[in-house]
Amino acid sequence: MKRLQTKLLVFLVLASFSDLSWSPAIAAEEYKQGVKLLGEKRFDEAAKVLKKAVSAEPANSNALYYLAVCQHYQGKTADALVNYQLILKKFPGTDAAKRASQVVGGMHLNPGTTDAQWYPKPAKASSGTNAQNSVRTYGVGGSSSAVRSYSSSSLPEQSTIFFEKDDAQLKVDVYINNRPVKMTFDTGATGIVVGKNQLQEMGIRLPEGEPTGQSGGSSNASLQSYWMMPADVKVGTILRQNFPIKVLAYNAAPPLLGQSFIQDFEYSIDRNAGAIRLKKKGAGGSRSTSGGYTVPFSWEGPKMVVTVEVNGRAYPMYFDTGNSASAISMGMNDVKALNLSTEESEAVSHSGVTGSGSGLRFKVNRVKLGPIEKYNCYVTASYGSLGRPLVGQELYEGYEYTVDNDQRVIRFIRR
Repeated sequence: MKRLQTKLLVFLVLASFSDLSWSPAIAAEEYKQGVKLLGEKRFDEAAKVLKKAVSAEPANSNALYYLAVCQHYQGKTADALVNYQLILKKFPGTDAAKRASQVVGGMHLNPGTTDAQWYPKPAKASSGTNAQNSVRTYGVGGSSSAVRSYSSSSLPEQSTIFFEKDDAQLKVDVYINNRPVKMTFDTGATGIVVGKNQLQEMGIRLPEGEPTGQSGGSSNASLQSYWMMPADVKVGTILRQNFPIKVLAYNAAPPLLGQSFIQDFEYSIDRNAGAIRLKKKGAGGSRSTSGGYTVPFSWEGPKMVVTVEVNGRAYPMYFDTGNSASAISMGMNDVKALNLSTEESEAVSHSGVTGSGSGLRFKVNRVKLGPIEKYNCYVTASYGSLGRPLVGQELYEGYEYTVDNDQRVIRFIRR
């Protein structure tokens, strides 16, 4: 039923081709050929041609949109979602962005939902075969590799991950293929993100073949290639074997530990103790919520969306533990939408996975997340769009919070 709903959704998207503008400026041969193949529902061929069109003309928002539609129809949900969100970030206000927004809003994915090609289900044991060691072969950018099928059956009922208390970011110890690395625990990240440069420093073999796609970050509008590859990832007592990680051509920021790794857990973050406490969904017992505040959230793809008031205006934002720069990080389009004044601001620079960017830092009178209110808060605005603003740690500083994925609420307790 879910696959049928997805196909029906994409069919509606395909039916809307005529609504998008057809400009001579974007009539490159690859683009026209790709759209023709897509109209004929030859999705595999269309995706290959449209990837070339996007690479040749990165400013072509329609080409990127049609590529996402191809990937969506191929069942490559994660790749499609990356490109839909990239359109929202890079091309706000365009027809492609409006269509992408409708699609993303209708997907209702669970956190960390990943293309089945990269997030295989546990293998079924056949006669004389051990399921734990069975082999699944799938393509990595056109090449093939044999790997063990991913299984979550050995996840612990509870686990505690410790982070460095003195650092604004939640840096945790992670092992990738038994090699140690520090990662930032980031609820704003879809999954595990690391650069080829960082894997090389760790002595891990790099992915080969054609890249899976292109990806952007929150610091600037730059794009770079990425590969999906399987790896054994261990954090605390949690071990996920043959787990999909996203490998950037180059990562200018610390590696990220995102939603996909923790999607099977309810978790709480206690900054005073420097601990992230996880409890497997469906495990016995419940956490005490007496005296706490409850803030509802919704899923937009793999990202958590909360409603935040800025100077009395309600505005949807991503809940992002990786944002340690300010109470809120936003784009200039959000500044305009919220009618904020930047007269008393200072220029700032920041860095992310795609490199450095610049913007403004200024104060707003009041910010409210559920019952949590702060006055004269600093926010930062980048020269560009972030898709949605990012709610940062400064806003909920002094609170322990639990993310309840089943009830779709964040429970805050003052510490």
